[in-house]
Amino acid sequence: MDANKRVDLLKDEYVMLQHFYEDIDQKGLNIKNWSITVALASVGAGFIYHKNVFLLGMGTAIIFWILEAYWRGLSYFFVVRIKDIEAAFANETQDKETPLQVYATWERAFEKKKDQTLRYMFKFSSLLPHVAIALINLLLYFFGGSLLPSK
Repeated sequence: MDANKRVDLLKDEYVMLQHFYEDIDQKGLNIKNWSITVALASVGAGFIYHKNVFLLGMGTAIIFWILEAYWRGLSYFFVVRIKDIEAAFANETQDKETPLQVYATWERAFEKKKDQTLRYMFKFSSLLPHVAIALINLLLYFFGGSLLPSK
């Protein structure tokens, strides 16, 4: 393969990977939106019906937190390839870099680093709003009883 074709393929691969990365980020924002929506519904339902609904709200916040961390953990493996391509262009070795190696790079990085969900659970971008929602629901479960309507 000639050098110009190789460079063009690397550029295309880089753009595709950037789109993947942005899509994963968008999914993370959608997960946050759903978490907030379910939290508002659970808080309202907890005040109207029964305080145990606050526990349900806490549980769903934790599930959304894990789900978002999982998605963000997947993005790590795309970043490995993005960095490889950027380094090739920065070092002017792009004519030696093999294009179209997304899966091979992803698989090698996964074998080396394994699942990144737990690591991403404790990054600030994944903590909010899920942990705050879980804590608010837990506090409402224990201390919100006085705010509930008497039956």
